[in-house]
Amino acid sequence: MNVNDIANGSEVKIYAAIGGHSIVIMTEAIFGVSTGLLVKPIEYFGKYMQFLEPSQVQIMNKRDGRVYKFESTTITPVKTRYGNYHLIRTTSKLEPLNSRRAERFYIEKLGLYSVNGNNTNLKNCIVHDISMRGISLIVDKDTVLKPGDALDVMFRYGAMLHNYELSIVVVRNFDIQGRNAVGCSIANLNVDLIGLLTSKKNEKYTNLDETPEINLNPEISRKQQIQEVDEDIAKELVPEKHKSINITSNGANPLDPANLEHITDKSLRQKKKEEKMAQQAKEIENLLDLRDI
Repeated sequence: MNVNDIANGSEVKIYAAIGGHSIVIMTEAIFGVSTGLLVKPIEYFGKYMQFLEPSQVQIMNKRDGRVYKFESTTITPVKTRYGNYHLIRTTSKLEPLNSRRAERFYIEKLGLYSVNGNNTNLKNCIVHDISMRGISLIVDKDTVLKPGDALDVMFRYGAMLHNYELSIVVVRNFDIQGRNAVGCSIANLNVDLIGLLTSKKNEKYTNLDETPEINLNPEISRKQQIQEVDEDIAKELVPEKHKSINITSNGANPLDPANLEHITDKSLRQKKKEEKMAQQAKEIENLLDLRDI
């Protein structure tokens, strides 16, 4: 899959690194052009951000509801006849994140489970997430479960607090934010569980008809719009606005407002800090005067 297959209005997440710290920038796709993917402009304090190093990009494609990832070479502002936007350039194809495993949905509900048919000893757990093929549970730190253990789990979910029951088998042990967890395969995929997964999927993906498209020029076709934007990008026009902020992984943080030369007014926090320091200096000076007396 390439960027031309990305639907208009799809959610775009850019994962970049600044001074060793990871940041996530969000924008929306407009359409793919010959040189990359055109997205809504990305600004910070009135300046365009410019990613000159490779960044990881994830896109929630509205057309099929799947998440795709790829690595961008550069993300730069471009000027078109319809305004200023950003162009994500890439040489790699888009890879689906959920192509090799069933899609998981977060539940985060309290449940009960028994181990190896011992229904007289029910234990508490948190149903963390679930898919068509498996489920993960957060269990007590003192609980010891081994791969191969058979569990019977029940939990309530939904507005009507419907009771779901399923039989699972422990596959692996891991941790979720420092808490003990087990990943399990589902032994009986019943009708109730299929209905739950279907409803969760409908909640996650917005109907295409409910989200308005980003149309640069309603009077002409999308194909003609793409052609015109390609022509504008080929002219290497520079956006009419403040300078761009170059995002690099080394050096000072360019997102620090102190490093933005067009911001001259002191922030309210900075003013209060200076007033507090001045007051403390005055109090120390008064104490020194009293000591001399």
